[in-house]
Amino acid sequence: MDFWDFRAWPLIPQNRGLKEPVVLTPHLMKHMYRDPKFIVILRNPVDRLYSDYIFLGYGFTPEKFRTDVPKAVDMMEKCLKVNTTRQCVFSNDTYVNLPMRIHLGMYSVFMKEWLAVFPRSSFYILRTENYHDNMTYHLNNIYTFLELDPLPEETLQDILEADRKHETEMKKKVHDMFPDTRELLQSFYSRYNQELAVMLDDAGFLWPEQDAPS
Repeated sequence: MDFWDFRAWPLIPQNRGLKEPVVLTPHLMKHMYRDPKFIVILRNPVDRLYSDYIFLGYGFTPEKFRTDVPKAVDMMEKCLKVNTTRQCVFSNDTYVNLPMRIHLGMYSVFMKEWLAVFPRSSFYILRTENYHDNMTYHLNNIYTFLELDPLPEETLQDILEADRKHETEMKKKVHDMFPDTRELLQSFYSRYNQELAVMLDDAGFLWPEQDAPS
């Protein structure tokens, strides 16, 4: 949540009376930590939203999701027409009123704030899909990134064989979202995926395989 939850920005003294924040979580962390390292793992925002929607109990069927997605997209687009992106995405009112947390998948908006404070070298950023495809590779890279000794083979194997967390029975029972719902969300997120891919110089963050569920 530290990556995206900037809703309390009006409570930071330097932001009082402002329409947009000048101080956010990255600035506070920069003040406290000399040389932090961040690991950020990002899932295809379309699939992340559906999983989040079910996990938090907004709804439990693709039919309900199909009804709520256009409402969320419309609310965000109306907000963006009369406000800045930061005002819409960092607002607690947005969070409370949306029928789902659609704005959390606008990754580039948040990443821009972090990279404005910390150098790119402070981050190990990967996609959930790539991590699942080759956990050994990424775990070893992460330990190198953190400047730690390599994991013992036995420990690494224990991690690879551990049960997945937050894999609820409800998620296993719910059917895939409808194709038209996926298409609408792909269209909504495309701008932010493109921004992120340019920002990180990695076309993988366009999620080119997004036509099929992950």
